Amino acid sequence: MNEFLDQLRKQVPGLILKTDPADIAHACTDWRKRYQTTALALLEPMNTAQVQGVVKVCDQFNVAISTQGGNTGLVGGAVPAAEGDASIRPHVVLKTGRIRDALKLDESNLTLTASVGYTLYEIQEYASAHGFLFPLSLASEGTCTLGGNLASNAGGVAVLRYGNARELCLGLEFVNAQGELCGDLRGLRKNNTGYDLRHLLIGSEGTLGIVTTACMKVYPAPKSRCVAWLNVDNIQAAVDALGFIQGHLFGELSSYEWMNANAIDVVQTHFPARAPACPGAGDHVLAEFTSLDTEGALLERVNTTLEALLEEQASVRNIAIAQNGREIETFWALRENISEAQAKEGLNVKHDVACAVSQLPTFHDMALNDIEEHGVDARPVLFGHLGDGNLHFNLSAPKGSDSAAFLKQNQQLLNRLVHEAILLCGGTVSAEHGIGQLKAGLLREITSSSNYSAFVAIKQAMDPKNLFNPGKLVLV
Repeated sequence: MNEFLDQLRKQVPGLILKTDPADIAHACTDWRKRYQTTALALLEPMNTAQVQGVVKVCDQFNVAISTQGGNTGLVGGAVPAAEGDASIRPHVVLKTGRIRDALKLDESNLTLTASVGYTLYEIQEYASAHGFLFPLSLASEGTCTLGGNLASNAGGVAVLRYGNARELCLGLEFVNAQGELCGDLRGLRKNNTGYDLRHLLIGSEGTLGIVTTACMKVYPAPKSRCVAWLNVDNIQAAVDALGFIQGHLFGELSSYEWMNANAIDVVQTHFPARAPACPGAGDHVLAEFTSLDTEGALLERVNTTLEALLEEQASVRNIAIAQNGREIETFWALRENISEAQAKEGLNVKHDVACAVSQLPTFHDMALNDIEEHGVDARPVLFGHLGDGNLHFNLSAPKGSDSAAFLKQNQQLLNRLVHEAILLCGGTVSAEHGIGQLKAGLLREITSSSNYSAFVAIKQAMDPKNLFNPGKLVLV
């Protein structure tokens, strides 16, 4: 494909084009190292015009494009496909991290327009420096990019109050399969003039176009913050406590994270942070409250509500309110280090599921009972964004056993049991991690034929040559 690469260099001047095997190997290995594929080249455009030029040359030579932001995805969506027809098709990886030609605030409109190459942390910091809050927050925010957040419709810890990436985006521009620039960056909250292409692109995982710029909502920065740790009997107690708290502090509650005892035990094994102790309480909740009011006023309302919660619900055993910034960091470290701590103990079977909050205890008990009835000795390390119905239902090998052997022997059965349980509860097998190539076959199995046909029709209409991310999300 030397002619193809020569044409890229000729038609897209200034494009960073890397063909070193080490660069390509790194770009073609996903975050979990589950997929290790290859590509003709790694491309790093500097602006939207260069993206358009790349797409036009790829269209001319029928070379597929895997678009990649920070490569922090967990379902293989940002690296070339490892199986099927897409795996043998010539590919390039288009990395968007150098696209940084736009970053500005419209303070009156409460919007921030940014190129997709900025990391989530950089956007948060830019908004904060101007007195605003960009509320999307993920564990990978120092590495993941705005483009990847939009492509995967990222969620995170503040969805309960502010919504996910879809709800925060008011407009975007993208390059279509013909290399044309499409979309709208006007930042309008009301606009009923035709199909909203923004919503097709958000969550499409790079299969319909390449997003280059987006207009996002920002909010006035909170003036006060309060973080509490709840020791509760079980997940039902956590759900009941959520309802009580929302009944009193609906506007102030921004995060509500649940963790089972195993999750906290794993973190405390590998990290120094310690959770407030409470004999007899099985599970844990981290609740964060923010307000435009003073810190004293917020703390008074939180204290009053949580004291009433303790009196009313016996299944809530203890509540500790962080007294300073260091304790806030400790509470959040316990939640945010779960995945890393679990990785230190070896491979595990991961699930990213969601259902209505009211159905979470039913799903939780059903899945664990089914696993036990099938004779699988698994250690459930469970945690997630209980406030928006999203759990990371991860299953590890028993302590001291071979995690790789556990995975090989039980992964297929455990996936089936967990997926069956969440679907019976009216939920989804992918809440915030996406479909990628990991779950593309599963999506086709569980989606109605009419819905899947609509997916295929949209893909074929917008990308007739299957140029963008073949082998991911929708299989055509």
